[in-house]
Amino acid sequence: TTTNTTGGASIMGSFPFPRNGILSIDYEFILLFKKLGTPTRPDKKSKELSRITKEEWNEYFSGHWNFGGVKQDGHIAMFPEELPKKLIKMFSFVGDIILDPFLGSGTTSLAAKNLGRNSVGYEVNHEFIPYIKHKLQVSQLGLFGTKYEFIEQKKINIDFKNEIGKLPYVFKDFHAFDKKIDPKKLQFGSKIDKNHSSREEYYSVKEIISPEIIRLTNGLTVRLIGIKEDKSANGEAVEFLKLKTRNQKVYIRFDNEKYDEDNNLLCYLYLKNKTFINAHLIKKGLVLVDNQREYKHKHKFLNLRKS
Repeated sequence: TTTNTTGGASIMGSFPFPRNGILSIDYEFILLFKKLGTPTRPDKKSKELSRITKEEWNEYFSGHWNFGGVKQDGHIAMFPEELPKKLIKMFSFVGDIILDPFLGSGTTSLAAKNLGRNSVGYEVNHEFIPYIKHKLQVSQLGLFGTKYEFIEQKKINIDFKNEIGKLPYVFKDFHAFDKKIDPKKLQFGSKIDKNHSSREEYYSVKEIISPEIIRLTNGLTVRLIGIKEDKSANGEAVEFLKLKTRNQKVYIRFDNEKYDEDNNLLCYLYLKNKTFINAHLIKKGLVLVDNQREYKHKHKFLNLRKS
């Protein structure tokens, strides 16, 4: 067949229906940076061993490269050995040291080894060490005379911010982005960070400022969408919120409008068991419905208030 939905054909993805078509060709960019100063001169032997053929030169220094991808086995961003191989041959001599600050599965070190170069790589994720050792065939080092050393950095007491500030080439943005809230207070998980594997990010309620405004344990102050304080309720709404959220985990959902006029994050508040706090406040008649803003549950809230 010419329509293999798992890949490897001219038509891939959910053909003939949307939405999961797969692009047949991916484009990525390689950025080249040159360090200032005079580089060390290679000896004659290394220079000869690093000779590039005319065909390779024309291929490597062209504007576009074309090569197949590689299976993402054990690492989410693996690339074919052909990529570092070309770059290493283009910009280094035999015996040079190749640095990869994001070692990943070790493809760059493998290419360096196969091309007679040394390599140094940094990787912060301990779980990738077995993949690196497997790719480099560390267990067979005696057969090829290659030496490997895996060093775990100990905790060091350095003020990195202060040290970076001493450098002569630190970029300073004179039009700094004025973020409304600290992005570290809102973490939605990632494929890399194993600490955020659940679908929702759960918090606890630290303080009930009013029926409209709540402070979470991460320091984030949020305003409940669709809620207006009813002065005639005599504090019943606040007591209801305290009772409902005491010793409970909560999570938040958002609407199209993200902030109020005081830069408080607008949200819908849910208990871990999916109890919709905004709706319950209105249903029990403890608050009024906000008619000034537009939000997706506005019609639902108005109906709850009427009932």
